[in-house]
Amino acid sequence: MSQNDTMQGNMAQGNMAQGDMVRIEALGHRGDGIGRRDGETVHVPFTLPGEKVAVCGKGPRPALERVIEASAARVEPACRHFGACGGCQLQHMEADAYRLWKTGLLRQALEREGLDCVIEPIRHYPVAARRRAVLSARLEHGGWRLGYTERASHHLVDIDACPILVPALQQALAPLRDLLRLLQGHGIGAKSDVRITLLAAKNGIDCALSFRGRVSDRLVRDTARHAGAQAFIRVSYNGEVVFETERPLLPAGLAFVTPPPEGFVQAAADAEADMASLMGDHLSGSKRVADLFSGFGTFALRLAERSIVHAADSEAPALAALDRAWRETGGRLKQLTSEKRDLFRAPMMARELKPCDSAVFDPPRAGAEAQCRQLAISGVRRIAAVSCNPQTLARDLRILLEGGYRIAGITPIDQFAFSPHLEAVALLER
Repeated sequence: MSQNDTMQGNMAQGNMAQGDMVRIEALGHRGDGIGRRDGETVHVPFTLPGEKVAVCGKGPRPALERVIEASAARVEPACRHFGACGGCQLQHMEADAYRLWKTGLLRQALEREGLDCVIEPIRHYPVAARRRAVLSARLEHGGWRLGYTERASHHLVDIDACPILVPALQQALAPLRDLLRLLQGHGIGAKSDVRITLLAAKNGIDCALSFRGRVSDRLVRDTARHAGAQAFIRVSYNGEVVFETERPLLPAGLAFVTPPPEGFVQAAADAEADMASLMGDHLSGSKRVADLFSGFGTFALRLAERSIVHAADSEAPALAALDRAWRETGGRLKQLTSEKRDLFRAPMMARELKPCDSAVFDPPRAGAEAQCRQLAISGVRRIAAVSCNPQTLARDLRILLEGGYRIAGITPIDQFAFSPHLEAVALLER
């Protein structure tokens, strides 16, 4: 029985609770319910504001034993693995309440930095929208467990389905297990987990596996003949492509880009399109744009349809993919140059930004503090900021506002369904 089944059974038992009673007062930024027990604040997973619950376990993070009084916002989770699998935290929350809470994460982050601005309605997407998944596989008792780790644990939950994935990725789980059995025959996985990155490209599934062990010539030959590999258009081991029927292609406006194995990709295609549209409308009319933390050109290639673009990123394989995609458009895009650069240690300086009238940045979760300090003293007129971390985004926006910019719009993008993670696009001008 899954923890999801146990949770539902516990709710039905209501007045049979034996654990400590807690009234949930709010939902924390990680999706846990916040209440008080014996005068101390506790964080209880899988609970909602207003609920009375029984908890067990000592310390500030007890486990949910059962729900005594359920919130009207509580719904049946979509996945039978919910509660055990650590991939989702909020499947038990009704959609409108969930979106209100998620928008609140962005609002709270802005308020902590003293920023007061109108937040546009949150963009949301179908549940089965994730086109990229990172899973783990572990050999136990001669067989493979494939899935995600449990919440706050190293235990791996074996899954046979994942409703947040696009159908093509869900269908790829069975042939992936076949491919893992081939690796097992070559001694892979005996001492450490295998990390798998699946990507649903426009023309098929890309499968990248990372593991401890040597990629032998025999393993490469066996992979090419193996039925499991035939379900994928590209298979790579430890970053090396070992099987490919065709290059994985992702659309980026007029261009198609082939990402490097395990390369960063926006989680949902529709979310990426929304971000690009918001950005493109704001930067319309720009003559020259700096795309900072460009990756393989998700935004740069689209922007180059109307503007000259200079892209900077620290990952050489991503820039090589960008350059190739630009060349293959056959002159349909404007000039697009690229530069390998660690923008954390060596941000593009204000004097280097002088030719640019607009800029884009989409950094990792740490944000773009050093780069924003240079943008703040530059002559760049318009900025589009993309972030997967509301806290660092708010910090970076404050730096830009202190430099004379104003926020023209900010839109939350919920491409990480049922999780506390939130993307946002902020548009600035001066």
